[in-house]
Amino acid sequence: MIFFRRTLNLLLAGAALLFFNAPFFAEITFSSPTLNQNDELLFTLSHKISGSTEYSTVFKSKIKDGKAEYFPEALTCFPERMSVYGGAKKLLVRNRYGRASYDFSEKKLSWLSRVSAIPENAASPLPIEISATGKWYCDLERKDVFKGRLVLTEVSSGKKVVLNENAPFSYSQVPVKWSPDGNNFLYEKNGAIYFCNPDLFFKKLLIQEEYRKLGEGTIRNVVWNENGYVTYISKDLIFQVDIKELFTLGLYSDFIQIGKIIGRLPQKFDGDSDRFWVNKNSSEFVVIRGDEVVSYYKRKKGEDGGAFVQIAHSRSFNEVGMSVLNFNVFWTDSGEPALCAKLAKNGSGEQSSAVYTIGSNGKMTRRIYIKNTHNGISVSPDKMFLAITTGENTFIYSAKDFSPYHQIIGERVVSIVWRDNGNLILGGVRNVSKLTLMDYSLETLFASSAQKAWWTDDGRIAFDNGIEKEKFILDQKKSLWSKENCQPQKELLQNDNYRVFCGTSRNALYGNSLYVRNLLGNISTRALVARSAVVNDESRKAALVFDADENPDGLNSILALCHIYGIKCNFFFNGEFIRRYPSETKQIAASGHECAAIFFNNIDLTNRYVYSDPKFVSKGLARLEDQFYLCSGRELSLYWHAPFNKADEKIRAEGAAAGYQYVDFDAPQIIAISAEKNKVSGLALFERFDLIINEIFATGADVVTLSRLR
Repeated sequence: MIFFRRTLNLLLAGAALLFFNAPFFAEITFSSPTLNQNDELLFTLSHKISGSTEYSTVFKSKIKDGKAEYFPEALTCFPERMSVYGGAKKLLVRNRYGRASYDFSEKKLSWLSRVSAIPENAASPLPIEISATGKWYCDLERKDVFKGRLVLTEVSSGKKVVLNENAPFSYSQVPVKWSPDGNNFLYEKNGAIYFCNPDLFFKKLLIQEEYRKLGEGTIRNVVWNENGYVTYISKDLIFQVDIKELFTLGLYSDFIQIGKIIGRLPQKFDGDSDRFWVNKNSSEFVVIRGDEVVSYYKRKKGEDGGAFVQIAHSRSFNEVGMSVLNFNVFWTDSGEPALCAKLAKNGSGEQSSAVYTIGSNGKMTRRIYIKNTHNGISVSPDKMFLAITTGENTFIYSAKDFSPYHQIIGERVVSIVWRDNGNLILGGVRNVSKLTLMDYSLETLFASSAQKAWWTDDGRIAFDNGIEKEKFILDQKKSLWSKENCQPQKELLQNDNYRVFCGTSRNALYGNSLYVRNLLGNISTRALVARSAVVNDESRKAALVFDADENPDGLNSILALCHIYGIKCNFFFNGEFIRRYPSETKQIAASGHECAAIFFNNIDLTNRYVYSDPKFVSKGLARLEDQFYLCSGRELSLYWHAPFNKADEKIRAEGAAAGYQYVDFDAPQIIAISAEKNKVSGLALFERFDLIINEIFATGADVVTLSRLR
């Protein structure tokens, strides 16, 4: 059971579960405070979170009676996630501090909501699915590690309704698919797919859910065509469904399959692990099974109903030294399917992006390959252009012949979205901008982050984010941003009433605290954010422990996620795994994870009838050491646990005599995360590894190796 398809061991250290105590790395830091004569305060907050880009946000507050009159409001808006909505008229920007909407016609950025407390253990914003009209959206509200509530929200009224009380939780997708016009959507619930018209739903005119069932499966069993039809795969049959049928025939869905059968696949479709895409008229299909096998099918001319589709291409995807993180597929103007792949380098987890096409002869050809990409490939709505970001560069390619079309240099982009066919929105670390393809013009919309801010002579706020001379200017009353040439001003730490300064913090989660000194009346010194000065020396650490003792399932996805979140884990090896999978053993060792021992082979060491040699344990560990070194060129750390976690005091003593420290998985500070216990049916835990990592971070714990846990 490698990488615990069903169980993962988590070793904890901290105040709540005291195993070992260690200082926690402070993540939240205040800097660059400045006052004006109206007792208004600007300051910068830097908040480092594993797995996300570190950035500095400018906040504003007002001091009254020596404390904040209102909780500091975020001014700069970092684009952790962006979505276009409202008929491409608006841009929704979300980050850990709130949600803001940018109106393209009015050129205004308006905050929709802002936090009322510093999110100390914040994670990246959860995904949402907004209708094209912008009237409604669906998102997930987390319940626990693996479950969440699927919620539909009406934007204008704020009304919410729970569609599924126990939906699979995810940081990457919502189990919902909106129709192209944004008036209807499909959602997954309890192993079935349902349709919904939100307008009728909130008017209480929609029929009961039981009569809105399309069929069995997950949200991966359905896609919307560009013409508004739904393609649904049930087992091996392919159906095409007119949206009108969903409302007229829903009452009979229990005994009449909705839709027209348009084809049959050569094997059953698995909605848990497979995905598919269709062309405009549903005559061609690309099915990807488990991110491993790519199949391209065509409906035979003149045949309909349950006739088998024609296989144009079907083989395992292979990019040497790389594993697939995800795929997206679209059809080019010439009618060829194009596969956009997000790849991870085996061992290190470094990400790359590639585009492949499948020709009429069934041959797959690589068209584009770019290293060091993090956002994947974004395709324009008309499928004519591709956008790829790397480090400080953004590349635009023509989807007609995959030739370079344009590039932007000098801004690291963390999120990217197409406004429409000719305009690309770039969410950079310094600013959010709009690229117009027609004339290659780049327009700055608003500031993403800044190192400091100050008031201009006319009462506006200027921001410095490292750009020479040219600064961002915010007219807060009008919600308008501009860029002007101006020189930074010196920080004003004192006015007639108050003095502000950054000092030490007694809270382990903060690097410092921002204090306000009252110079009049009741003289006092208080922290602007009270929580930052509260005594909190709680320190938590966790070690994630995997056993490499059977097969390498999930290895590449685990290593890729570890690279993304910047964490190291522990891998315990037995000799049989090393013998069978030397390449995977080298990958783990080369990636810098801490490697430890199980034993040379899987044997119940408590069964004394198996062996009588008093040095059997030390010999087995020594043999494993040598085997691991010959394979990887590296040494094992001196931790071990017995096969099947079976060891008595004598066995532990024999291991200790060989220099090894025993790791007891029956100890009270060990948490076994079980797929069965958490009802993750049909899925191995490595497929939910990102949820486990984020759950640990949400508690304020840091993920470390065993050697750093002590």
